[in-house]
Order: sequence, then C-alpha cells, then structure tokens
Amino acid sequence: MFEKLFAGTLMALVIWQPGAANATTAVPVSLPQLPATFSGTLPCASCEGIETSITLQSDGTFFSRQRYAGQVPPNQASDLGRWVMSHYGNIVVMQGQNSNLRYFRVNSTDSIEMLDLEARTILSNLNYHLNRTQTADSLDLKLFPLRGQYVYLADAGLFSECVSGLSFSVLAQGDNIKLEREYLERRNEPGQALLATVYGHLKLAPSMEGGRLVPSLLPLRYEHIALGNCATRLHSANLKDQFWTLVQLNGKPVVLPESGRAPGLMLHSENSRLSGSGGCNQLLGTYTLDGRFVQLNLVAATRMACLNEGNVDGELISTLAQVRSWNILGQRMELYDQLGRLLARFEVS
Repeated sequence: MFEKLFAGTLMALVIWQPGAANATTAVPVSLPQLPATFSGTLPCASCEGIETSITLQSDGTFFSRQRYAGQVPPNQASDLGRWVMSHYGNIVVMQGQNSNLRYFRVNSTDSIEMLDLEARTILSNLNYHLNRTQTADSLDLKLFPLRGQYVYLADAGLFSECVSGLSFSVLAQGDNIKLEREYLERRNEPGQALLATVYGHLKLAPSMEGGRLVPSLLPLRYEHIALGNCATRLHSANLKDQFWTLVQLNGKPVVLPESGRAPGLMLHSENSRLSGSGGCNQLLGTYTLDGRFVQLNLVAATRMACLNEGNVDGELISTLAQVRSWNILGQRMELYDQLGRLLARFEVS
C-alpha cells in the first residue's frame, strides 16, 4: 500500500533518469509556485484504489492524505514530513511519520510520478501519476503517533514535530491539561524541551492574539512525555568531505563489520583526493568530476590479509573502475556505469 508523502518551492529542475546515465541533453522543468497539491488515484493491491493528495510546501515540508477506496472504515491515512530533491534525475525524496522513504519523479509542472522503493520507474500499465489541482489543500491532519519537542512557557504550549521540524501552537482543548501537567512535573527547569507523544489534530486556528490563522495542534489524546530528542531529519547530503558507508555492491547487500573499518569512500575537496576501504585495506586515489559524471582513479591500496566478514576489497576496487556517474537521493549516494546501471549504493555514516 502507498504510505506517505511531500512539499517545496518554485524551482528549476533537470530531468534525468537512472538507466540513462550516458544522456547528454537535459530538459529543464519547473514546479508550480508552492504550496501546490497533486492528486489522483494510485493502484492498490488490496483495495479499489488509493485516492491520494500530496501538498508540497515552500519550506521543504509536505502533508498528504490517502483514502483506500472499497475498504471499510477506518480507511484513511494522513502523513506529514520533509522532502528533498535528488542532485540529478528530478526525483523527490520524502520521509514522513513512517521512516520508509518514498520517491516521486517530477515529469512536468503539473504531474508527478510515483517510483518504486529503489527510486526506479514502476514498469506497469497501471497509472502512478498525480496531477496538480487548481488550488492547494489546507493543513488538516489527524496523526498518531505524533512526536515532537514540547515546551510550556508563559501560559502557552509549543510543539515542534520531529519529522518535519514544523512548530505548532498547542490549543487549550482536548488533552491539553494533561499534557501541561505531565510536562511541569517532569521538566528539570523552565523552558526545557521534552519529547512528547500524542494523538494529534494538526490544523490552522486563530492565534492567541486573535484573527491570524497559524499552524496549531489539538492534542486529542496524551500518550507520553520524557527527556529525549528527535532523530536527525531528512536532508540532502553533500558529495564531498564526508564518509559514505557502502551498503550495496553489484546488487548485493554489504555486511557491515561489528568493529573495525567499515567499507566506504570519501571524496575530499582538497586536491580531488579519494580515500576509503573495502572493509579491510585502505584505498587511496583521485577523482575527476564534471557535473553528474565522475571517474574514480585508485592509485594505491594496502595489502593486509583479511578474513573478516564484510571485506569486499577486491570487488569494490574492480567496481569503482567502472563508475561513470553519480547521484545523491537524500542521504544515499549511488554510483552508475556508463549505461546508467547501478553499481554501488552508499549511505551517510
């Protein structure tokens, strides 16, 4: 089943598709002025179709709604989270309340296309496209569990949702009294943020001063509050000057060692140096970069004899010699050969 989705700003995007890495032309595409809503009915294996709307917002957040047609209630789901663009390929990477990533390709100013979990085109006669509506939807979601950093100060509550990073004024309704009381009992000092979990209704409501509508949280049911922090939010990683941990090589998952050197690469800005490891030996070399095209040149490697699980020295070295292009989708880097075939996948360590 389709599970959750995204948001943005007026931007120029370049069409490029994995599997066509040797293409030399690029077609510029612009998203409409945001916020914008894309809607349609996506295929469903266990229902008549998933009626879906995704609202993209200019601050890099999204919210979405789905209704599973033909299923008995409860047959609706909502989501809230963040999105980023791939460096190449015009692909939107989304992370919502469910930690699983979702991918859409922007085909035109008025159409986005759902991709599979590998960010590849779904080969099917079924329709995976959503089309832009004339007007954008307003925020109105019920979510559980909804987690965020909560602060109660100066007779007002503020809730900063973990996945999107959005802040919401807490309405003095529902389970608000219980949330306030639990916070005041557990905080160590005034103004300290605690990690709260609620069943919440997110919507636009008048501000405390009246009149202006602001993003607000109605805590329908209080669940838990304690010391804690939100996990790192989805962001678009940089290619250079950070270690990329190898997680897949030639279509096979890579077993990461419990201790010692993890297999991976780092592309240094200084002198276009390359360093890394296959899980045992250290790799050194250089690289040349021209937009999305890259060539990796290994010039040295240590020669320790290693029997540890996860050692892929030889296979990694031979594979890197075939690399001709790259892409980053959020916190994931992919390397392709001259035909656009995926060779290796890395994640930010």
